Amino acid sequence: MALKVVAGFLRKENKFLLVRRPFNKKRGGLWEFPGGKVEKEESLEEAIERELREELGIETKAKKMLCKVNHRYPEGEIELMLFEVEFKEAPVLREALELKWVSFEEAKNLELCPADRELIETLKGDL
Repeated sequence: MALKVVAGFLRKENKFLLVRRPFNKKRGGLWEFPGGKVEKEESLEEAIERELREELGIETKAKKMLCKVNHRYPEGEIELMLFEVEFKEAPVLREALELKWVSFEEAKNLELCPADRELIETLKGDL
């Protein structure tokens, strides 16, 4: 069974937020949407709001799921769900190496986690 993972789509004007994974984690140094694993007894919306609070120090409100992909990594399969979220304050780096607001064009030039690259390709067609 695929591991459920949620990610946040934070938009500012015509750009969206990506974060760079710490080098000590799997796929370290690659870019991804902020988020993480869904815990037991937690709804998808609760999970993305908790993850963004932990990772970026911001309060958010999950609005809707934009898209999802299933991706198989060497250690197992994940189901990655991207949620549009509302936020007011500026994100702060807590876990990631850096954060960057990018356009779809700029995102193409970054080294992305494979599942996140799939999300961006899917999303680009829908927005």
